[in-house]
Amino acid sequence: MKIAVFGGSFDPIHKGHLEIINKLIDDFQMDKIIVIPTNVTYYKKNTAMFTYDKKIELCKLVISKDAKLSKFNIEVSDIEKDIKPDEGFAHTILKLKTLYPYDELYTVIGSDSYNYFNTWRKYELIIENSKLIVAKRPENEISKNIGIEYQVLEMNNENSSTEIRNKIIDLILK
Repeated sequence: MKIAVFGGSFDPIHKGHLEIINKLIDDFQMDKIIVIPTNVTYYKKNTAMFTYDKKIELCKLVISKDAKLSKFNIEVSDIEKDIKPDEGFAHTILKLKTLYPYDELYTVIGSDSYNYFNTWRKYELIIENSKLIVAKRPENEISKNIGIEYQVLEMNNENSSTEIRNKIIDLILK
């Protein structure tokens, strides 16, 4: 089975995330997608808009309301609920590898994350236990200097969770 492991802040989940999920189904022929909201933002220092439990709830709600996605094998996982900051995403991939030892795992990240992926804690374990898919927004470049093999998922949507949060905050402050 081909399983996409799609981790992210999902703070909030938005159309760009849904575009990635749809492309994982259509273009990459995944059999299952595991959506994993992070409890520890590994490189983002901004404050979360939603609690971890609310991010899980919103991901489940948005996916269940989508006619196509609600019928596909998508799991919104709280596997990172109790993760410690020093464990990192490699810890999550190793847990998933024990749950799916005979399946092919694909880690899905954004191009912004890929551009410093080699600084992630134990990133070698991630690429040893999964293949990498990099979601590329039109305005983001993928660094040629990292040297880690990946497949590209081209996106049309340019919004990021950070941009959406900032727009919401601007609306509130007006």
